[in-house]
Amino acid sequence: MPVRRSRSRRTVALIATATVASGGALLTAPALAHAAPAGCTSTFNLFIPGTWETDENADPNQPVGMLKPIADALESTHGSQAQVYTLPYMASAFDNGHTYADSKADAVVKASQVLADVANSCPSTKFTMVGYSQGADAAGDIASDIGNGKGPIDASRVLAVGLLADPGAGTKGAATVGPRTSGQGIADPRPQGMGALSGRVASICDPGDLYCSIEKGSSPLLGSLGSILSKGAGAGDATAAPGGNTQLASALTSDFSDADLPALGTDVATLGQQLTAPTVDIGQVASTARSIASTLAPLTDLLSSGAANPAANGQLIAAPVGSAEHNAGEVLTRAGQSDLAGAFTAVVEIADTANALAGGDSLSLPASAPEVQTLAANASALTGQIAPLASTPADAFSSAASVLSVLKPTVVVDQVLNVATGVTSLDMPGILNNLTLLPQKVAALDAQGAHQIAGELNNQFAPLVTMAAAVDMRWVSQILAVIPDPSGAAQIAALVASILSNVDVIRLANIVGQIQEIAWSALEKLFPPPGVAPDPLGAGAAMTGLVPVGLDLASVAVDMLSGKVTKTAPELLGKQTNAVSTSITTQTASLDLPQLSDSLVTLSQSQGADDLASLVSEGLNAASFFTSGAHTNYNALVVDNAGRDAIAWLSDWLNLQIGRAV
Repeated sequence: MPVRRSRSRRTVALIATATVASGGALLTAPALAHAAPAGCTSTFNLFIPGTWETDENADPNQPVGMLKPIADALESTHGSQAQVYTLPYMASAFDNGHTYADSKADAVVKASQVLADVANSCPSTKFTMVGYSQGADAAGDIASDIGNGKGPIDASRVLAVGLLADPGAGTKGAATVGPRTSGQGIADPRPQGMGALSGRVASICDPGDLYCSIEKGSSPLLGSLGSILSKGAGAGDATAAPGGNTQLASALTSDFSDADLPALGTDVATLGQQLTAPTVDIGQVASTARSIASTLAPLTDLLSSGAANPAANGQLIAAPVGSAEHNAGEVLTRAGQSDLAGAFTAVVEIADTANALAGGDSLSLPASAPEVQTLAANASALTGQIAPLASTPADAFSSAASVLSVLKPTVVVDQVLNVATGVTSLDMPGILNNLTLLPQKVAALDAQGAHQIAGELNNQFAPLVTMAAAVDMRWVSQILAVIPDPSGAAQIAALVASILSNVDVIRLANIVGQIQEIAWSALEKLFPPPGVAPDPLGAGAAMTGLVPVGLDLASVAVDMLSGKVTKTAPELLGKQTNAVSTSITTQTASLDLPQLSDSLVTLSQSQGADDLASLVSEGLNAASFFTSGAHTNYNALVVDNAGRDAIAWLSDWLNLQIGRAV
């Protein structure tokens, strides 16, 4: 995410390298007791890259990403005696079917195994570890385990651990290098600290980087959301809804790993050709249909979720033409023009039918066979259903996948903050009162009273209209319900959003606008400009036009006035009835609307609301919360009085520890 700069950024503290250590321990290390055996090096230096900087099939001998200059510096200084190993792992964050927690766990397991293997094979080799972002999250956890006697190697063999932009920042025993931060890591500090490694772990964080420096007291929603998304199932706050963390994390994952978007048009055409050949290979038909289904599945899921809403898609389309974001917007637009759900159902039916016909064996049937005719008819329907999407250029498909795969977490953070901020600005008591009074004024043909109240409602509806245009209320209400927010803002916002999800806010605002216009027209006739005679008959005729509009108003407003949710959509949490949706339904079924109004008034006057509004107004790009453009300024962040940036400081520090050991 682009680094957020506060309005009054602190002067960067100039910290001398010699004073960074706790008691000097950070800059010292035990010397090697024995020469390394043949095939082993003096030091083994494990580098764990950040999100999307590597993958499971990467070459461990090729340094990558933010940490590459540090690896290059070690190899340049120490040559073959300092082996650099860049860990290949998922490095994902809610893409390709893996949550952030899945990916981090993969890094921890693989890194621990590598360390254990080297330690067993080379008893004299010493170790360093360096991690960036998600890699720092994993490296910090391993270091904490080692320091507390639970790690893959003994603490006495670790020379140094460098953590850059650590989501676990604030862990006891990790020395802060560079500017001090007022917050802590978004994944929360490690409760056991660094143990025996205290003094050998250096942590560097830009104060504006919300991954490693967030004040959860003043940003409870964002902080709690970050804690949930960065941890494994069940690791969140005990106050969360049962299973909510697991459902939320899995629901925010889009798996495009098996989707071959560029080949979609070709695959559909191939399927049609296979089914019109003189002799039809049923096994090939099944294989092609499965490939198409794998491509359509994540797109269908994305369109049915709240992520692919018009506002989010509009932002994508507004990106520069040719960019991955713009191409993603084009794909979603064309997908929306297609019958994607029907196409997915049709192609799954083709695959299932073909599999059943083949029965696991090779089977060929003539094109005239009734079974083939049925399959061909389904394939023909599929071609029409998917035509707009299949016409997308292959190069646009290729670049769009990276954006589409992380669209859910991107949109959810943006929408959650927008709703939470918007809710605190609502004059709910005033809205409810005026919605009750306005139909009465209309029924009494009170033009002046109707005009005044409609005007007030127009102003009161403004934040509602903004939210309705940009947010999927049902989706966000269920997300808000699983956030363990001590300020109470999340639960109140969840209730309001769940009510609004069943209210046509745009229509309601239009009706109020109509009432205001009709009442104004009547008032103009009753109180014309100087020199024009009043027209009471015309005013009366105009006012009679208010009656049907007033009835329309009452029919739309009843959901908001009752506070009852008539249904709970399962778009977010696993597409099934679940504890979270049940919780919301239960609360709203017995909701005391005046009490909710009072809660909103209290919340809107609280420091938490001010802090949240400030967070949004300061320009936090919440939509980049888990994206690859995150916190990339560390090669420019000055961390000591010699003017060294974070990358240079880590390079020099690690070289010093390795040099002393060798």
